[in-house]
Amino acid sequence: MFRITVYQLRKILAVGAIALAAFVVTAPAQAQSPGPYVSGALGVTQPSDWDITGGTVNTKQESDPGFAGAIALGTTFSDNWRAEGELSYSNANVDSFSGTNGSGETSMFGLMFNGLYDFKTNSRWTPYIGAGIGAAVIKASDLSPVGGSRISKSDQVFAYQGIAGVSYKIDDQLGLFTEYRYVGTADRDLRTDSGIDVESDSGEHRIMVGLRWSFGAPKPMAKAEPKPIPVQAPAPKPVAKPAPEAPRNYLVFFDWDKADLTADAKAIIQAAAGNSKTMTVTRIETTGHADRSGTDAYNLRLSKRRAEAVMGELTRLGIPANEVVVRWKGEREPLVQTPDGAREPQNRRVEIILSK
Repeated sequence: MFRITVYQLRKILAVGAIALAAFVVTAPAQAQSPGPYVSGALGVTQPSDWDITGGTVNTKQESDPGFAGAIALGTTFSDNWRAEGELSYSNANVDSFSGTNGSGETSMFGLMFNGLYDFKTNSRWTPYIGAGIGAAVIKASDLSPVGGSRISKSDQVFAYQGIAGVSYKIDDQLGLFTEYRYVGTADRDLRTDSGIDVESDSGEHRIMVGLRWSFGAPKPMAKAEPKPIPVQAPAPKPVAKPAPEAPRNYLVFFDWDKADLTADAKAIIQAAAGNSKTMTVTRIETTGHADRSGTDAYNLRLSKRRAEAVMGELTRLGIPANEVVVRWKGEREPLVQTPDGAREPQNRRVEIILSK
């Protein structure tokens, strides 16, 4: 029979808490992470039948469906992976003991550390699976009849759960989700009012619906400051105009959902490479962008591939790789403002800047 000591249980919870804190602190520093989130959910629970055994007691407890609730604090730390700490509570009334009408209720208060994997679909829908470990305090209140007596006792035990669900993106910060959970625990020790020590297993099937709020959505673009009113200055004396300098900024556009260079794109890159050799240039910056027709994470990767494609063409034209800086912004800095999901050709671009 699997059991866990209080010392081991506290050690598991401490390690899980430290790991979760590390994820929350470090995630915002990663370019692909939307950052931390909070969630809350309500639902129904169906406890599994309890086999209560010990001494002269051997009975099976059946329960009615009850309610469950949970809150969580977590973070997304890659395109697919999430980690969270969760507090949950459930409660259900007893239906019978080995076919005989019973009374009483059971409740479970749990603290879990969960790992979850999101399956990206390039749409607003995201299926996911997960698992968690932690601890649970299970309380039995006035369970009767149990071996001619009753049970009113609580026990702290090791707990685990499996999760499968799907979420729907309402906007950049708010999402709706529904999920199934199976919550299981190690056997717990109970005692009847007549002094008989018994053991019991436990588990719960839960269906939950909730909301998830992300704090890491892209920040809105800063409003442009009003331009100052020009003051009429005296006309300057005519002077000889210097020869115009070659442009330092270039835009390379891409087809939808592509990172391949067109003939026009290659011509622009060739002009930028040629001009960089005739002026003072310390580095060449290439910054990739995407429109809003895909998910944030997908567009971030697509903009990276576009910037890397431009860098590859520059190096092929003789520009040293150590003079080229590659950046990518995804859909965060559009040239043309559009609603989510819109395909805008001018936003599918790479900006080339010849820096002094």
